[in-house]
Amino acid sequence: MSRVPTPGSVASKKSNASKNYKKVAAGATVDEGLFAAGTKVATAVKKDDLNTMLAKKPAHVETDSVVLTGGELSRLRNLATLVDRSELERQRQEQEQEKAAAQAKARERKEKMIAMEAQRKANLAKSDLELEDETKMANQLENAERARDEQLDHVKHMNQMMLYAKCVTIRDAQLLEKQMIQKERADQEKAYDLMMEQERIKAIKLAEEREAVKAQERLRGAAIIRMQIEQREKERIREQEQLDMEREAMLRQIDRLKVEETEKEEERKVAGRLLLEEAALANQEQIRRKDDIRRKLGEEEQRIADYIKEKDRKEQERQEAIDAEVKRKAEETARLRALQEKAADKQAEADALRAKRAQEDYERSYRARERAEVEKKQRMMADIMQSRVDQKRSKEVVQAEAAQMEKQQFERILAVQRAAEESEQAKEYAAHQRRINHNEEIRLQISENDEKRSRARQEFLEEGSKIRHAKELETRRLETIKQRKLAELQRAGVPEKYLAELQNKKI
Repeated sequence: MSRVPTPGSVASKKSNASKNYKKVAAGATVDEGLFAAGTKVATAVKKDDLNTMLAKKPAHVETDSVVLTGGELSRLRNLATLVDRSELERQRQEQEQEKAAAQAKARERKEKMIAMEAQRKANLAKSDLELEDETKMANQLENAERARDEQLDHVKHMNQMMLYAKCVTIRDAQLLEKQMIQKERADQEKAYDLMMEQERIKAIKLAEEREAVKAQERLRGAAIIRMQIEQREKERIREQEQLDMEREAMLRQIDRLKVEETEKEEERKVAGRLLLEEAALANQEQIRRKDDIRRKLGEEEQRIADYIKEKDRKEQERQEAIDAEVKRKAEETARLRALQEKAADKQAEADALRAKRAQEDYERSYRARERAEVEKKQRMMADIMQSRVDQKRSKEVVQAEAAQMEKQQFERILAVQRAAEESEQAKEYAAHQRRINHNEEIRLQISENDEKRSRARQEFLEEGSKIRHAKELETRRLETIKQRKLAELQRAGVPEKYLAELQNKKI
């Protein structure tokens, strides 16, 4: 049955510990009886063989030597590039975050797959082969997980500590064997022990110095974080000041708009007063024209009345003159008749007849003249009345035209006022809309700024929480690996004194 290659097998192929650690000696002979699993009996060494072994130059042990891979060499070259400290810190944090996030996702995905597979298989009856496959798969997954853990920097450091602890344990065993076999070389062995102890102390000091450097780095990181907090606080204060300045600018803008509105209101009042003055002047002109027309009509009626009065006076004078002439002629006729009475009756009668005829002729002619005068007077009065009717009609036409002109003038003034009011209302509405839009824009900007600051603060807090959670997971994982390494060393029989460095290692 074909097997699908597991991630553990792939990682195991990629992991090659021999490339990362330098071997001390290819043919080291260590008594396996020094460890718990050993069952062989130690054999005695001859003096010549012992001298030969002691004459050999001990191999130089470089406990801190590490063979660099191509990827690590490229990373060191990139780190050698001059970059700002803050940029390095940011890149380091981003790498740690990406690494922690990727590991968390991988663990979550693996745990989910394992749980799903376990749930699926739990519902089925498992055979011996399936149980064996599950065991193999679990072992492979565990090996792959351990192989991936071995690639971590902290784990590599732990491996160095383990290698060193095993080396010094082996060395102590060799020294003990040499002391038992060669007591006469005790001084040389003591010197050798002292040298090795100095190397151990040197290694411990070097480790302590590294820890001190890391502590300094942590202090510098804390100082940078505090500085960033102070910078963010300053930025918040600056944004608050900017917000206050924007609010003051908005208030000044509102005051300026109020002043402009007041000035426009004054201009509208002045324009209204000017328009009213123009309307008053137009009304006065209309009144003056009406007064002129009324005065002309009065003068015309007065002239007609004077003409009629003068004509009546002349007619009266003429009538009085006619009456006086008739009376004079009647008196003359009576005088002549009295004179003729003295004459012959015939002649008197003839004269009386002629006088009578003359009187009748005169009366007929007088009545004819009277009728003519009356007819003439009637025609004149008819003409005068017609003239009056025409004048009245003309006056009515003029008054109607004046009223129409006045109405048109009033409607024109009213239309101008209405247009001015509509224009002012449109301007006021436009200004009001501009103020509303401006206030709305300012409120929108303030809301957007508040939302941006709140979102940035929330993102900052969420990012910090994610980083802390990832670091806590990474710390717990490394602590588990550390305990496993300590257990391996204890099972290998390494003394407690050589476990102290690994036990005191801070994650």
